[in-house]
Amino acid sequence: MKSSARFHGRWTPFVLGLPQLMLIVLFFYWPTLKGWWWSWHLECPFGHCSTFVGFGNYARELKDGSFYASLLTTAVFSALSVSLSVLVALLLAGMVELHQRSGKLFRNLLIWPYAVAGSVLGVILKVAASPSIGLMGYLNTLWPGFWQPHLSGVQAMSMVVFAFAWTQIPFDFIVLVAALRSIPTDYMAAAAIDGAGPLRRFIDIQVPMIRPQLFFVAMINLIDSITNSFAIIDTMTQGGPGGATDILAYKIYRDGFIGLDLSGSSALSMLLMLLVLAVSAVQFVMFERQARREA
Repeated sequence: MKSSARFHGRWTPFVLGLPQLMLIVLFFYWPTLKGWWWSWHLECPFGHCSTFVGFGNYARELKDGSFYASLLTTAVFSALSVSLSVLVALLLAGMVELHQRSGKLFRNLLIWPYAVAGSVLGVILKVAASPSIGLMGYLNTLWPGFWQPHLSGVQAMSMVVFAFAWTQIPFDFIVLVAALRSIPTDYMAAAAIDGAGPLRRFIDIQVPMIRPQLFFVAMINLIDSITNSFAIIDTMTQGGPGGATDILAYKIYRDGFIGLDLSGSSALSMLLMLLVLAVSAVQFVMFERQARREA
């Protein structure tokens, strides 16, 4: 049995990796460089003209009140959706750990929603939450006019928060189940001998011991809520009503593709990228500190 794989040709690894490299360059690096270039220029809506303005686009966006409103909406959306997804996943993981006989079945069932695209899930939940034909419309038969997400910003926000949390729960669940399984059984047995019940063992022993994993899934969910929530917003609310769900990612799309402000939307894209890099940096610093403590 060979200890490592070896390629016969010098260029074979490059040829095998070329399709993936082309996709990365075409759909990530090239748009990023193009957006960076446009953020420093005043671009015509249909091209053929470009004027260098330096920090003009950034200054214009930073003076725009809608930018800060969108940033606040993004913060609210991220905080609520991340909290909901991590909390529900933690509760489900704890229940599966408690009932290990049915754990394998539930692990398979709960991971399936992760394979559903955000746009597909958004359409399904939009129909389900419809005040006229959806399941939530039953509330209007009990209290007429109660459920109106197309008019109420709070209801619209709660709808998209639930939808996005739904997409994150399967991943969080698998990570937290694995984390709970890694806890030594001696600790749990000792606590049980001392008279601690399942709930007390879960709160006092299991949850504190999986804090690194909780922080990891929370940071991953936070980054996803900033960068990967466009499909949910676009299919369910289109940023409405009245901008109540107009998160920063959707504002970039609306300004660039609907408002044809290519320069302003590119500047917002760069600001969003800096925000994601800052969050990622915090994550790496925290993980480094945790690794030093364990060492």
